[in-house]
Amino acid sequence: MFKKASLWLALGLVATQISTHAFAQNAISIGEIQTLHSSILNENREIQIYLPPSYEKYPNQDYPVIYLLDGENNFHYFTGFVQKLSKAPYPSMPEMIVVGIVNTERSRDLTPTIQKTDPDSKEGKRIEGTTGGNIAFFQFLETEVMPDIEKKYRTNGLNIFVGHSFGGITALNHMLNGTKEMQAYIVHDPSIWWDDEVMLKRFQAVKGKDFKNKKLFMTQVGDSENKGHLTGHYNGIQKLDMYLQEKPFKNLSYQYAQYAGEDHGSVPLKGNLDGLRYVFDGIQVNMKAIPENPNLVKEQYAKLSQNLGFELQPSEPYLEAVLNYLKRSDDKKVAEQFQDYIISIYPKGNVAKSAAE
Repeated sequence: MFKKASLWLALGLVATQISTHAFAQNAISIGEIQTLHSSILNENREIQIYLPPSYEKYPNQDYPVIYLLDGENNFHYFTGFVQKLSKAPYPSMPEMIVVGIVNTERSRDLTPTIQKTDPDSKEGKRIEGTTGGNIAFFQFLETEVMPDIEKKYRTNGLNIFVGHSFGGITALNHMLNGTKEMQAYIVHDPSIWWDDEVMLKRFQAVKGKDFKNKKLFMTQVGDSENKGHLTGHYNGIQKLDMYLQEKPFKNLSYQYAQYAGEDHGSVPLKGNLDGLRYVFDGIQVNMKAIPENPNLVKEQYAKLSQNLGFELQPSEPYLEAVLNYLKRSDDKKVAEQFQDYIISIYPKGNVAKSAAE
């Protein structure tokens, strides 16, 4: 009896080892971490990279890029949102490369000014360590991170900046002081209280500024969080929203969202879903209406490009998904016309190669 039990135990261990080995050979990967040495910050930085599912299959396709702050906290779930929302045939956004920036000294990099030591100031709790390093961080982002990404990967020049809390005021500060183009900013529950609401004052100081078709989506926690030591944080965002609602700037598309029941840590979850949809509002095309209007995709993307202030073409993976749908319909002429439209945009793409075979 003991020998039979031992045999079953041994077989079980072998089966477990085989199963474990099989799982190891089929690991799920959402991206990779690269190490970039920053001469500006004099340190090594971890950069997280997510590439769209179509990236390898479509070598002639270029992609927009999202630069995501606090990557160590946000990269995992955020890339899942991007992959789901960009899925054809009814995407809410284009497929995008996501670049997560992992922190080393967060309060140094993600604050616009040095924290005051005046005991009578309206500062929140004291922040340990160095503060006020936004400008150096922007130099690191714009002259080291972004050029490295643009060199290694197929990017198309459309960039989005996403930040939360200290990352939120960093994104807002970049809107005013950045030198490399970002078309949209998604900002969650930003720490407007910082340095006696310095970011609010900076926006008020540039009233009338032309933002050249930029988009800003800002979120905030619900009213239930407006209590105790959180009051200054809550009120600061309210003040900035009220100012922005007055439309004090030229060519800035702005939307604010407040989420009842969400706290400072959870607000980016809903906010990123809504923010990405807002930035690319109008991207969804009713495929069933294309036979009646073969130029529908072209026309809708022209409107989207105008709203973004950036010429955005529909991606070849998306267009091929639409083409496959049209091929299953009864109108072969429309499918042929749509195929010609794809080839006109991507003359060296996969669809053009298939048509030539």
